[in-house]
Amino acid sequence: MTISPFSAASIDLPRARLVALDPASSASLAEAIVAMPPWSVVDYPAAAMARFLAASGDGGSRYRVEVGGMEAGAVSLRFPWLKGPYLELLALLPRFQGQGLGASILAWLEQEAVRLGARNLWVCAASFNAGAVRFYERHGFRPAATLPGLVADGYDEILLRKFPL
Repeated sequence: MTISPFSAASIDLPRARLVALDPASSASLAEAIVAMPPWSVVDYPAAAMARFLAASGDGGSRYRVEVGGMEAGAVSLRFPWLKGPYLELLALLPRFQGQGLGASILAWLEQEAVRLGARNLWVCAASFNAGAVRFYERHGFRPAATLPGLVADGYDEILLRKFPL
């Protein structure tokens, strides 16, 4: 079994700390995440989000985002994935959005990807989540494909790729 380079128990970033998710954090974060768009728009079940966040042994690395010791969101990464890391989930709670946390997480992810010799960074965003698509595009991601019905019937996801790193 390969150990992911993204398997550290905690990672200190300039604006936040990533801490490996535990089942207790998974449940409370799941409730908060599905209450906000895009998950609330597609009526994503809290129980399914909690299972996803608590999963282990599936090749994903999941972290609770902390700011000043407070729960600020969650991050899930998958590596390797198409010659680079896949940012499977970046969910910041509303009161922590717009403070540069997402940019800090993306900068760290890109730095790690370069260190690992990756060629790409990947992320998906709901097609109706224009703010997220703009955020990723500002950080150098470009649309690579449209994935109909990936998360929920009737909704498309946009697969975005950052290349070259």
